[in-house]
Amino acid sequence: MGSDSKSQDFPYIAEHVFAPIYPVIASQIIGPNGIREGICLDLGCGIASLGIAIVEQTNILVYAVDISKKMCGLSKDKAAQHSVSGRLHPVVADVHRLPFADECANLVVSRGSVFFWKDLPAAFREVVRVLAPEGEAWVGGGFGTAKLRRQISKIMVSMNSDWHESAKERLSSENMQAMLEACRQTGLPFHTVNDDSGFWVVINKKG
Repeated sequence: MGSDSKSQDFPYIAEHVFAPIYPVIASQIIGPNGIREGICLDLGCGIASLGIAIVEQTNILVYAVDISKKMCGLSKDKAAQHSVSGRLHPVVADVHRLPFADECANLVVSRGSVFFWKDLPAAFREVVRVLAPEGEAWVGGGFGTAKLRRQISKIMVSMNSDWHESAKERLSSENMQAMLEACRQTGLPFHTVNDDSGFWVVINKKG
């Protein structure tokens, strides 16, 4: 990483480097399924950038879930800055044991967090458990567009020369196969979105 201490801080990177991708990703997620009302869970939310973008484009209520109390505190602050505190609520929780009722969420999203989940089958079972009939879950690591991915990669490499290697490791064929197998074990229909902008698994829960 660079000598600037801020460049080593995840919240700083999410806020200042990755910021352009979240409105684009939110639009991509919402567009195909038309889910604009109800409840959304943003799992492993960090500072809730994606959750906030979804709130700003829909009438959805978002629960921003992260295992870190610090991240949840920052999510609360960011929601206030975006004037969406009434519709985005941080929740400290583990994705493997979500404190939500069965079939409560119309939409589940998670960007970047899946690569740190310790038990993928258990985590995906929880995603499916909380997903409502006709609901949809997007889990992965997209950048919105190929152009945004290139722009961010250039900045991140300037801050950390090993960034490309760590990104390749996260998106290794072994990790991708593990995600796909965890999805298969849920028994629900799913498909992948895999292009120059990133990778997602999309799970549909038909009523």
